[in-house]
Amino acid sequence: MKLGRRESTRANFLKPEISLQRLQAAGSIISIVFGLKRLAWAHVDRTLTVRDWQQHEWSQVTKARQHPDLYLADVSSAVSRLPAADIYILEKSSLSAQNAAMFPVTLHLRVVEAMLFVLLNPDYAAEQEHRVFSVSRTTVGKHFDIMVGGTKTSGVDLVQRLVEEASTREQPRVRFTPELIAHYKHRLHPHGQHRHEEMCDALLQAIAVLELAGHR
Repeated sequence: MKLGRRESTRANFLKPEISLQRLQAAGSIISIVFGLKRLAWAHVDRTLTVRDWQQHEWSQVTKARQHPDLYLADVSSAVSRLPAADIYILEKSSLSAQNAAMFPVTLHLRVVEAMLFVLLNPDYAAEQEHRVFSVSRTTVGKHFDIMVGGTKTSGVDLVQRLVEEASTREQPRVRFTPELIAHYKHRLHPHGQHRHEEMCDALLQAIAVLELAGHR
């Protein structure tokens, strides 16, 4: 399908929009996914090589989500662990603010999102240039064809296959540094009901954004 002029020059799957040229020029991105219990990130460079892939357990906000100081402590702690990158990508929740039953969850996600926009954009006031962008769960789900109805399903099994292929195929979809591949294969092994959903979502999100930007 031939893209129109706007679609060919703007990465409009990200909000706020960014020029496709700037996204393609980024040496690496950090993809961030967060939930009620933890925040996970994947640091991936333009060759689709994973440089870092970790998660941070919330230690404060799960106890009292109404206290801004606790949010600041927890989110700042997570941000301090992130490596440097040119661009940061946050998962945009698909939860509706109109759903009263889910309002506490939606509020939590929006507060964390807002804090990440601020903490990862320290020079925005002076430069007026964004370094943090959001992408919807639906965009990632459609890219990997893991949608059921209008909802993105778990990506754990898909990520396990990608990690396995990285150690067996000559041209895998995503690569890992040799010293990290064994560690990641062990880390993804499920422990009871803990399936590392956020970590897997963060990696899939990074791959989707880079592939949509033209990195293959």
